[in-house]
Amino acid sequence: LDNILSELKLGKFQYKMLLLCGGGYFAVCSEILVFVYLSGPATKEWNLSQYEYPWLPFFSGIAGIIGGYIFGTISDRFGRQMPFIISIGICCIFGVASAFAHTFEWLVAIRSMVSFGIGGLEAVDFVLLLEFLPPRNRGAMMVAITFFGAVGAVLTGGLAWLILPQWGWRWFVGAAAIPSIIIFLLRLLIRYESPRYLFISGKTEQAIKVLRKIAKENGSELSTENIICEKSKDRGHISELFSKDLRARTLVVSLVWCFQSTGYWGVTIYLPEYIASLGVDSYFNMFTIFIGELPGLVLAMILIEKHMLGRIKCLKLFSIATSISLILFAFIPVDFLKAVIVIVCYFFMVPIYSILNAFTPEIYPTKIRSTAMGWANIIIEIPGLITPFVGALLLSSDIKWLYPVVWAVNFFLQFLCTFGFKVETAGAGI
Repeated sequence: LDNILSELKLGKFQYKMLLLCGGGYFAVCSEILVFVYLSGPATKEWNLSQYEYPWLPFFSGIAGIIGGYIFGTISDRFGRQMPFIISIGICCIFGVASAFAHTFEWLVAIRSMVSFGIGGLEAVDFVLLLEFLPPRNRGAMMVAITFFGAVGAVLTGGLAWLILPQWGWRWFVGAAAIPSIIIFLLRLLIRYESPRYLFISGKTEQAIKVLRKIAKENGSELSTENIICEKSKDRGHISELFSKDLRARTLVVSLVWCFQSTGYWGVTIYLPEYIASLGVDSYFNMFTIFIGELPGLVLAMILIEKHMLGRIKCLKLFSIATSISLILFAFIPVDFLKAVIVIVCYFFMVPIYSILNAFTPEIYPTKIRSTAMGWANIIIEIPGLITPFVGALLLSSDIKWLYPVVWAVNFFLQFLCTFGFKVETAGAGI
């Protein structure tokens, strides 16, 4: 099938799927960063203590774990299409509903449902695009999805900057739900199932129809319809991730994902408040920080390919660079330079997600690929249960450098874990 997709080439069909899946991740990142900006307004409206607000990301994390597991296994057993539609639909409904929460408890409950949908969408989104791509184009296209997500983060930062001070948080969360609504409607129009899933499910005729559609839209020809793919009945079982052949790679990739999530959310959750404590406009600085992610993603898009650094060396480079930038952020005394260095930190930190999102589904077979991404989502949600409390504790410390140094050590440990990866997937068949 990799050879067939290579013959059909990268074209209009894949770019249409990139728009859909990239839009899905745009919506994910627009929604997932909402609670970063809600800490101040929610604490003020309901007079919360510094240890009460973290219950919002805590329960949202639990909901994300459940959503990732359920939709990941459903996707491998019943297809990628419906889990995508249902999960983005959940994000739409509860994203808008959260604007009407009248108590903090209701806000936690409704935003947790948004996270349930986000967990499901993350388990399916990258896999759906991956399974339509020729091998030589996978790296750049998978990073491109994260580029959409970074733009979504910029949108949320911009909305916070423009709406929160004048209109309040309810208008802000309502506006942040708009991308989910748009992608939900778009997904109802673009409804293609993954040919890889169809082949291993024994639905050969449907798979051939999808390949014909790709050929037609790309202006290519399907050289043969005699495509043999082994049918698999044993799909979507999380225990397969810990089989003898996959156990080692699952352990290493889990550790790297865990450190990435711990570090990213450790830095990000209370960053607006930390920046404000330095006397800098936090909303505007967060907006510029998220803009700083974009050139980092362009660099990752270039370096991730086989003829450049590939997946593993990219992970090493971006992990150690993030750690170094956080150390500089901690100890450089000039506040203006701190604001610049934190932008550099996000330049390196955020593209690690894009590399992992490309690399993780590539190292697993089709029958458990969404399950593996669901497992990754479980792993990245677990640190979110405790980092808000750790962040609150670090923020309250009189030792100003402690906050960034703790997370710098985290990324250094991530860098060490990347040496456990042995198989480079750039340009290889899946």
